[in-house]
Amino acid sequence: MNIDRDLSSRTRYDYEIDLTVLAKRLWNGRKSILGFLLVFTIIGIFIGLFSPIEYTSKTVMVPQIQSKSTGLGGLGSLAAMAGFNLDALQSGSSELSPLVYPQIIQSFPFQRAIIHSSYNWNGLPKPVSLMFYYDSIYKINPFGIIKKYTIGLPQVLFKYLKHEPVEKNCLSLDTKSVMTISKEERDLRILLNEWLTVTVNSKEGYITLTAIGPEPLVCAQIALKAQQLLQKQVAEFKIDKAKQNFIFVQSLFEEKEKQFYDSQLRLANFRDQNHNLESAKAKTEEEKLQSEYQLAFSVYSEVAKQLENAKIKIKEDTPIFSIIEPVSIPNEKSKPKKVVIMVIWFFIGGILGVGYVFGNPYFNDLLNKLKSN
Repeated sequence: MNIDRDLSSRTRYDYEIDLTVLAKRLWNGRKSILGFLLVFTIIGIFIGLFSPIEYTSKTVMVPQIQSKSTGLGGLGSLAAMAGFNLDALQSGSSELSPLVYPQIIQSFPFQRAIIHSSYNWNGLPKPVSLMFYYDSIYKINPFGIIKKYTIGLPQVLFKYLKHEPVEKNCLSLDTKSVMTISKEERDLRILLNEWLTVTVNSKEGYITLTAIGPEPLVCAQIALKAQQLLQKQVAEFKIDKAKQNFIFVQSLFEEKEKQFYDSQLRLANFRDQNHNLESAKAKTEEEKLQSEYQLAFSVYSEVAKQLENAKIKIKEDTPIFSIIEPVSIPNEKSKPKKVVIMVIWFFIGGILGVGYVFGNPYFNDLLNKLKSN
């Protein structure tokens, strides 16, 4: 028992000595630690001052999706609890899942519409597009250049080395069916991937569209434009089948309408030319034209009803978005958060300073051993 007590007391004594040594080493290296803190705090202040200002605007929507009975009874509810959507497996379903919305806003046609839309900018006499603004008016942030060719230099070199020349004997493509992307559009797409985001709350059943912009008004305009485009594309997908049916029925209606008017005109002309029908041949001809007219009228009337039903179907299938939180102009900037940036870099400087104080003696001993060998 005495031996164990001695060992435990010795361990505590050694531990106290080690803490004293560590404290002395920190105190002796306080100048180095303060130097690291000062340098990295200045870096944090520099980043906070020269980082681009951004504003955030968002809108919350609820897509009104029509529910269709699967005929599975309670089995559908059990499958939903297990994570399976049996409704989506029905062949007649034409609903677009909200989980696809993030892919829509990241698609090139969607982003191209955002890039080439005109917005009101502070200090400009007329609305200009994102493409025109960043190509002709926007002043490049000096910190962005420094960051690109220091921290981001490996990525720049990788893109340069990865670039491959286009082969001369390549397969010819139809330019009408293939979309071409310019360098400016590609650069702005990278920016929009950070600016535009859609989050889907599948539990509560709503989606949040968030837009970031360099100015409050522009940020709100981008959010509103993205909201309108998203609603439009979802509606186009939903009513695509009904619209195709409407186009078919409309062409059929025009054809049957012409046939009806032609048969009507033939019957009228025949009656005008034969006021007194006495011969059996004339009466037979009139009955034939009358039958053609009645048939054409019946088909024409039926197709006209189908055309009206097709119009109603388009309106029924058009999805409705309930706007819970409309787009608003932000009053405060969301980035940069200068205090947070400065505190983060302050802690980084402190950690590196402490690491330098404790690691420098071991590093020097290692160098001396290598030199002696």
